[in-house]
Amino acid sequence: MLKRATSLVLSLVSAIAFMVPEAIAMEIGVSPPRFEIKMDGKTKSQSIKIVNMSSEPVEMQAYVRNWTLNENNQIEEISSTEQSLDQWIVFTPSRFTIPPRGTQNVRFAIRPKVKPAAGEHRAIIYLEEVPSANAGSQAVKAVGRVGVAVYAYSGDVKRVATINSINVDAKSTAVQAKFDVSNTGNAHVRLKGQYAIWRAANYPGLKATQAIPKDKSKLPANVISVGDLDFAPILPAMRRQLTLPIKQKLPPGNYVLDINGDLSGVPIDQGIKFTVPVANTSPVTPRK
Repeated sequence: MLKRATSLVLSLVSAIAFMVPEAIAMEIGVSPPRFEIKMDGKTKSQSIKIVNMSSEPVEMQAYVRNWTLNENNQIEEISSTEQSLDQWIVFTPSRFTIPPRGTQNVRFAIRPKVKPAAGEHRAIIYLEEVPSANAGSQAVKAVGRVGVAVYAYSGDVKRVATINSINVDAKSTAVQAKFDVSNTGNAHVRLKGQYAIWRAANYPGLKATQAIPKDKSKLPANVISVGDLDFAPILPAMRRQLTLPIKQKLPPGNYVLDINGDLSGVPIDQGIKFTVPVANTSPVTPRK
């Protein structure tokens, strides 16, 4: 738990489950991490399973919020509208206690109050720890919460996105690739797949490369590094910069960033050349 020298603080120990298979906080496991639901008049109720993995009981409360992603791809809560999904979600229970090693299901359903506009509607169902009533005013206490993203779709859903550019910044202390992506559709898109770093002199070209099996114990010759592309979603009518840090330290030289990915159904196959320069170091002048 995070510590705060205050009486009671809300801490966003919030695993808004965009990319992880299971969101965990406060020794609480939540599954599934997100929902994608078609609103067709036959929508069934859904269930979130919450597991208390600790040896103590935990009291929790559930509530729903409208949200978006800011320019830094961080979640921001925003005001509700008549078309926002948070206005249409009903759930039970809203407050509950889970015994040690126990489980609890929170069930919810979508009941639109107006005719949904075509496309995507979003909400977050937060599951938040309720602080103990026995905590004194001087107690050091943090409150955690975990959020489950809910996407609901109505009518003609269009996922239309474009990669405007992919650039590699190799001049800073850490090499990173930046993807400039625009979404002109009415539902979110995701860029997924795999990247590989090749030595430029031995790069066989786009048509000769493909995704490298994850269970491969040894990388192919002249492949320096391999990793996954798994970014936050790009929401409708947004243009965002997605940053991919290259964790492996690359010595000076010429390389190719080979992309074998998928942008919500559209194959992405690109090779971006870049050079890691020799570090510029200035001689140290001795102190007199």
